[in-house]
Formats: sequence, structure tokens, C-alpha cells
Amino acid sequence: MRVLSPHILIDQALDGVAEPVGQEDISLLVQSLITRLFTDGAITTEEFNHYCKRLREICQRRKEA
Repeated sequence: MRVLSPHILIDQALDGVAEPVGQEDISLLVQSLITRLFTDGAITTEEFNHYCKRLREICQRRKEA
């Protein structure tokens, strides 16, 4: 079984949130994934902040659409 890097997992999850048709609560799952990877030490503080910012921007665009 091939293990994906945390960055690929987060990028794929963010792509799912960015889809115009999807579940509203998917952003909560992605937020949980980002937080879990940060607390497990898989991503740095800088990366955590970067991914949280991307998630906020995507959610804002969805609200505006």
C-alpha cells in the first residue's frame, strides 16, 4: 500500500472543497484533517497556516457563488 504525503492528501481534500457541487460539511472534514496532520507533526506551523488560509479562501468563494 502506497502512503501519500500529507501535502498531497491536503491538496486533494482542498480540491474537493473547491468543487461547486458538494457537501457543505466537507470543509469541516478538511479542517479536521489539516489539524490532525499538524498535531501529529506531519506538517509545520507555517504549512498549517497556509492550508487553513487556503481553506478559508475556498469557503469564502463557495459562499459568494
